Amino acid sequence: MPRLSVLVPARNAESTIDLAVRSTLASLDTARVDAEVLVFDDRSEDATAAALEAIDDRRLRVVRSPTATGVTGGLNALLDASDSEIVARMDADDRVLRSRFARQLAALGSGTDVVFSTVTNWRPGRPVLPPAPVPIGPAAFPFHLLLTNPVSHPTMLARRAAIERVGGYRAVPAEDYDLWLRFAAAGFGIRRLAAPALLYRVHPGQITASTEWRHESWTDQRVAEAFATLSTRLLGAPFPRLTTLGFTANGADVEPQLAAFAGAFRAGISSLPWLDRAQLARRLTVRLGATRQLARKRSA
Repeated sequence: MPRLSVLVPARNAESTIDLAVRSTLASLDTARVDAEVLVFDDRSEDATAAALEAIDDRRLRVVRSPTATGVTGGLNALLDASDSEIVARMDADDRVLRSRFARQLAALGSGTDVVFSTVTNWRPGRPVLPPAPVPIGPAAFPFHLLLTNPVSHPTMLARRAAIERVGGYRAVPAEDYDLWLRFAAAGFGIRRLAAPALLYRVHPGQITASTEWRHESWTDQRVAEAFATLSTRLLGAPFPRLTTLGFTANGADVEPQLAAFAGAFRAGISSLPWLDRAQLARRLTVRLGATRQLARKRSA
């Protein structure tokens, strides 16, 4: 079996899948790792299949679905179709940078079970601006999850054992964030590397850009339970997500809950290194302000 499997769900990706797969293969060449690229063709209705057939590389495997199952179903199907020690993610419309897998595999050492990287947002036809090179270490990462999702799904590289232990992907609106919460609650070491791993294509049709998707994510009971489990582990109480609080409470009622969360959060991060504390404190201030604004908007 290969050591690493890169999972790529795809639907109607004829214009982008070639670059996504070829850039992934090139990065695997740089890493010199025994690996495969698994693409789940989610009943595409365009020429995605033909684009994949044109890529002549023994490391590429395509799993075709007779019915459209969505990202979660596709990812779980690819997990079932592979048996590698390590699993990575990639999207069908992004471009992997050559150094990605070499950097991430080197970081997957003692105390780290899941590795992410920053991304460079990419709008074709516009200048590419690199992100701020800010890493997040294993001690601070779980606290970041209590404020927001600090990573991009297609940059994940993880031990298969960690994914299997927490039950894999679930059919929830934010299947990635839900998985990260369960990783952290189970005690797995998670870090984000400073160097970007890929060019992340930004376009208006992305699911995570839709208001409906955000509302579904904020009110999903299973994600709320995963958040509460991690909150209890880190802060000693099952707090709700700040976005959920802002979306469901009015402007006046939200303040006591925000104060309780902020106090517990500041106490929770008090033993972290000062740079981690400063970064999290700034992020907390931003998230509290955004929650208040959302609550006022909802109660107006």
